Amino acid sequence: MRRYIPSSTALKCFEASVRHLSFTKAAEELHLTQSAVSRQIRNLEEFLSRDLFIRLNKRLVLTSTGAAYYKEVVPLLDGMETACLRMLHREDEKTTLTISSLPTLASYWLMPRLAKFQLEHPQFQIKVRSLDDAAKIDPDNIDIILHYGGDHWPRAISHQLIKETMVAVCSPELLTRVGGTLEKEWHVEDVTQFPFLHLSSRINAWPDWMVAQGLESGSFSGPSFAHFHMVLEAAKNGMGIAILPSILAERSLQTGELVAPFGEEVATPHEYLFSYPVDKADLEQVMVFRDWLLKEIQVS
Repeated sequence: MRRYIPSSTALKCFEASVRHLSFTKAAEELHLTQSAVSRQIRNLEEFLSRDLFIRLNKRLVLTSTGAAYYKEVVPLLDGMETACLRMLHREDEKTTLTISSLPTLASYWLMPRLAKFQLEHPQFQIKVRSLDDAAKIDPDNIDIILHYGGDHWPRAISHQLIKETMVAVCSPELLTRVGGTLEKEWHVEDVTQFPFLHLSSRINAWPDWMVAQGLESGSFSGPSFAHFHMVLEAAKNGMGIAILPSILAERSLQTGELVAPFGEEVATPHEYLFSYPVDKADLEQVMVFRDWLLKEIQVS
């Protein structure tokens, strides 16, 4: 069926002419001659059987019909432009790997490993997004998620990254502040000499850790933070001792920014997972990243 639509050139000339109220200025914007713009407007008026402009003493005046048509046409032109821009910037579904991860997990566990994956698989374009709420995940736009706990992604395949363990950490400088050194033999009960750092969403972290270490649960005064990365940075800067998932603290412990002289790691009933939609399980980038990540976990 043939659509009753004028040429896109005529519509662009009309839109520019309305904005400038000048065929000459519209022509300059569109890189056309003034006569070409005038001819396009005339063709459009013939197509619609309506006058869109009135020429008065070298002035261009928009008619009421032209004004009404302009209001109808502009949103349509905007929509066409948006659609074209989306297509121009659309990612190639066969080469783009979109990962959504808990922010701290992405920063302190994934990023140190992701560079290695990119070197091994340069054919993939990697996008990493912040995962703040698993309930808001859009499976159409995300290939992999790295997440916490038992809340499995509906209609997804999940693999365990690691079972969660918690460790008490602090900066080396904090130890020297109370007259100690790394060489000193620290004991679990020595944590009471320091301020406690808290994650606001895990109010039982310190009591649970104390009980697991065979200590009595007591008062745990100290600053509280909204996210693990804040707690981690606070610990690095000597604000106190933090209870952190080992998976998040491992890099800082390796570099010496943090130390863990107070007892062994404590296991929790939780885990970190990576998941992907069932209908994306056979995508090349998902399969390659899955296999690489499972191998990386074994090596770690």
